[in-house]
Amino acid sequence: MATVRIDFAGKSFAFDNSNETDLVATQVSNGSYEAPLPLLMMATLLRVEGCFIDVGANTGIYVVMAGVLTDDRKIYAFEPLPAVAQIARKNIEANALIQRVTLHEVALSDAVGTASLHIPDPGHGLVETSASLEKDFKAAHTVIEVPVKRMDDFAIGETVGVIKVDIEGHEYAFLRGAAETIRRDRPLIFAEVVGPARKASIGAFLHDVDYVDFRLRPDMAIHDGEVVFDNLAWNHAFVPRERIAKFKEACDSCEIVMLRRYMPG
Repeated sequence: MATVRIDFAGKSFAFDNSNETDLVATQVSNGSYEAPLPLLMMATLLRVEGCFIDVGANTGIYVVMAGVLTDDRKIYAFEPLPAVAQIARKNIEANALIQRVTLHEVALSDAVGTASLHIPDPGHGLVETSASLEKDFKAAHTVIEVPVKRMDDFAIGETVGVIKVDIEGHEYAFLRGAAETIRRDRPLIFAEVVGPARKASIGAFLHDVDYVDFRLRPDMAIHDGEVVFDNLAWNHAFVPRERIAKFKEACDSCEIVMLRRYMPG
């Protein structure tokens, strides 16, 4: 295990960079990874109660961040690609988080059973992070069958505070399968919205549960009244309307300007 030490928000943690083939570890080390998501999501987590759920946990960077920055939060991670889940387990163990982190090797969707996980060509030589249940997300080099469940099927016996979901275009299906949890606990949700995502369907879902979408540029959180793709803002925050003030506190702490271009009547 080739580990590096990463400093983040006044804390330090160990992370397996897989002999420099884990692009996530490299980018976190130099501060370029998915800005402003790491700081803003952790700032939000520290301001709300409840557990942290990472859907599409990858090699575990956000799981480890959440574990290191909080003292007693429970963390639930979901990563269906076995080779990547194995790296995540190593990172969880390296940071003494086994007692607080539960890692499920399962994909989350709006159905129960098995599904095809499409894995792109690994010829780039890096740890593969773009596997998707969406067959058209990227050209598949390999297809494997993985177990699939709904978020609502898991008996998490505590309030859910923050959810991160990055599952390569399958985010709408996840939301459908987590609708009961979302309505009950009103978590803040950080989600990737890339080009193939079902943006109109996501927008309709958010309207139905009374959430507001903010797309996250490095220095700005923008609300347009609809979910749109922005090449400078792949990550979005879905915020319960009654918790916008709390989200603004987190934005302010990260020097992120909140811009509301659409003000509902």
